[in-house]
Amino acid sequence: MNELWLSGAVLVGGCLLILAFVLSSIFIRRRLIARGKPLTVCALRDPGETRWRYGLVRYRATGLEWFTLTGIWVRPARRWERNLLQFGAGRPMETGERPEILVDGAIKVDCRYREARFEIALAQAEYTALRSWLEASPPGRSFYVA
Repeated sequence: MNELWLSGAVLVGGCLLILAFVLSSIFIRRRLIARGKPLTVCALRDPGETRWRYGLVRYRATGLEWFTLTGIWVRPARRWERNLLQFGAGRPMETGERPEILVDGAIKVDCRYREARFEIALAQAEYTALRSWLEASPPGRSFYVA
């Protein structure tokens, strides 16, 4: 009987250890991706696809980087240069189309980068912040605003 109890305790302890490892690795990966820069949750969809892929978007001075939500890599899956990225008008998502990870009132935006087209979905506040960042003058450029 003691052997059965010991093997059950080892099994539960092993499961808790694995859970602690997974949670800590997710936390560390997110901290490494952020590196003190603004980071937000968004969904990405390429043309012709019906499924949204969830990820994290990080603002940089010269561009935007998109990371997959899950995984072990701390390198971005996609990078877009700020001056080549074009945003269409944001529009509300339909109820059945909305990714579950986003809040109600999510905004879908048609984007274009060079010749590639794709869509991103963001919460309303994050959309406003991203739109402002994109329309602001990039660092190092001397534009005069009247």
